[in-house]
Order: sequence, then structure tokens, then C-alpha cells
Amino acid sequence: MNDSPPSTLQKLLAELVGTAFLVYVGAGSAAATGVIAAGTRVPFSMAQLGVISFAFMLVIVGTVYAIGHISGAHINPAVTVALAATGRFPWREVPGYVLAQVAGAVAGALGIFVTLGADAARAAGGGVTAYAAQVGFARGTLIEGIGTFMLVFVIFGVLDRRAVPGWAPMAIGSIVFAIIIIVGPATGAAINPARYAGPFLVDAAFGGGVAWEQFPAYLIGELAGGLLGAAAYAALAATRTKAQVKSTAAVGTAS
Repeated sequence: MNDSPPSTLQKLLAELVGTAFLVYVGAGSAAATGVIAAGTRVPFSMAQLGVISFAFMLVIVGTVYAIGHISGAHINPAVTVALAATGRFPWREVPGYVLAQVAGAVAGALGIFVTLGADAARAAGGGVTAYAAQVGFARGTLIEGIGTFMLVFVIFGVLDRRAVPGWAPMAIGSIVFAIIIIVGPATGAAINPARYAGPFLVDAAFGGGVAWEQFPAYLIGELAGGLLGAAAYAALAATRTKAQVKSTAAVGTAS
């Protein structure tokens, strides 16, 4: 293997492929569940939600292990922006990463339609997330913000050099599983602007009845939630410098 660092193109392709995997398996499992439910007339239950959550968990674990050493496996614009905002990722690379992630999400969504068939996939929603009318714009934005806050908070935690090494993929996949269980019934738990946009755009292209008025709620909630999650972890995990520790000790001695 070549030990030289990955090129920008390799990083972008890794983000594209990784996000395609995420959408194809994760959002695809939601669409496949809809196809099966339509054929069997079985009402949606916690069992189906658990299967979808588990599919997301597994594909995230596998993908982070596979491309984490290449691109960092952001596979989520909210994560990329949060990392850049906290100085952990260069802003100049953000546009390329986000475009690669959205392109990957579109590719993954197209894969859902190819696999399930356009008619069946469209009838099952194509993996598109949406909130019900009773949820509303403000609440939908808040819910997606909460879910993304939790996700980014955990990601920043496992990136901390003090964290237990080697468990990042499992920790990230597990928190996504948990978030979908509670947030899924309310908004579909996109918690990822690319995961939301990819199926949304493809379903719209195939004539699906997408809710354009909901688009801003997901993007605003997820990006804001990611930034707040990053800020919260930074504040919680901040450590004092040696000078501050010595200063505190000196005050204690003097008293």
C-alpha cells in the first residue's frame, strides 16, 4: 500500500462513495420496508423502524471503517461544516466535500430506484423523509436540530484524543440507531442534509410528490444542530492549560 496521504480527488471520491452507501442501504431500507408493507398490508410498527435503524447503523459502521482513513468519513454536510467551524477541517475543502456528499446521496437514491423499480420506489416514498402536517415547520426544524446535535456531539467525542481508541465507527453507528428510534416517527430522522437532499431530488425527478416547503426546515435544523453539538462538546470537554492549573493551585495554597 502507498503510505502517501490521499489526494483531494481520493478524498472527494471517498465521500461520494460513502454517502452513496449510506443512502442506498439506509434510505433504501426505508423504501424497501414501504414496498414490502404495501404488498403485505402490514401496518408500520416499531419492528420495521428497528430494522431501518439497524440498517443505518450497519452501513455507517462499515463505511466509517472503510473510508475513515481516506477522507475522515464525514458523509454528512452538517459534520463537515461543524468540523470546519471549530477549526478541525479547512474551510477551503468544505464546498468540495459537500458537493461530493450530495452527489453521492443522489447516486445512492438512484440506486434505490434501480433496485426496487421506479414505480415501487416512488410509491414507497423513495427513502424521502418528511414530517407530518401536525408536526409543522418550527417543530420539524427543532426535532432535526436535536437529532443532529446528538450525532455531532458524539462524533466530536470519539474524535477527542482522550477517547477510547478504535470504537468510533460503532459509537457513531449506535447513536444514529438510537436517534432514528425516537426522531424517526416525527421527521424521518434525516439528521444529514445530503441524506435528505439526495432521495428528495431523485424522487422529485421521477415525479414523486415531494414537499418543497419542508426543504428549508431540514437544512436549517441539521446545520444549526450540528454547529450547536460541536460547540457544546467543545465547551464541555475544554481542558485547562498547565498555567491555569498552577494558578489555581497557587490560589489554594495562599488561602
